[in-house]
Amino acid sequence: MKKLNRTTRLISASLLATLTVGITGCGGGGGGSAASPNGIYTGSITDGFDGPPNGSEKGIIYNNRFMVFSTVFDIQQLFDATITVTSTSFTGTVTNYDNSSSTSRYTATLSGQFTENTSTTANFSNATPTSIADGTINLTADTALYNKGSSTATVTGSWQGTHGNNGDSTSLSVDSSGSITAGNDDFCSFTGSVIPANTSINVYNVTIISTGGTSCISLPAATYTGLAWTEDANDTTLNLTVSNGLNSRSVILTKN
Repeated sequence: MKKLNRTTRLISASLLATLTVGITGCGGGGGGSAASPNGIYTGSITDGFDGPPNGSEKGIIYNNRFMVFSTVFDIQQLFDATITVTSTSFTGTVTNYDNSSSTSRYTATLSGQFTENTSTTANFSNATPTSIADGTINLTADTALYNKGSSTATVTGSWQGTHGNNGDSTSLSVDSSGSITAGNDDFCSFTGSVIPANTSINVYNVTIISTGGTSCISLPAATYTGLAWTEDANDTTLNLTVSNGLNSRSVILTKN
């Protein structure tokens, strides 16, 4: 009888383990990865501040950082936010910068929706200090560009580009460790770094440290953070955008 009871207990334990595995396999232990808006984008911005959509926006979303800047010569601006993602929606507070003077113009409430690897739409409203800036950002994802990968070797070298509608020139050198030395026509000097965020994607974390000075107007002495990505097949174009809550710089650089 004792042997029979022991056998019964063993069978029961085995059955319980089988049932537990079955339940877990059917979804009791978790699911797939959550949808993400991460990507590189192009698109348009409509707002009451700069007029109709210009269709020449470059954008990147990575690790909850939302950065979109305009490349039109006379309408240059940056929208920068830290977002909270829930399912296929996100919210945050966005800061708008005048990319010509590099100064912040207003903050606004940001809310949006995305279809992973396809598109993102964001609305900004209740702007302070001016409500006429309310509007919409429409973005289309470039999945191939985002997934092309990154490396320090790719960005090593000398780069040149313009900033703002005053044609201010920026020169930037990156060494083999990703360290930056740079300067511009506005008598500003910078150091910092541009480092791959993840070598499997085309995203770089950027830190810029401006030494400022009495003649440096566009980027006062401070530490700025942001993102960068290469654009063309030969990696000879680098989009770089940084800010610190008060000032910003967004520039398209060409490799020398």
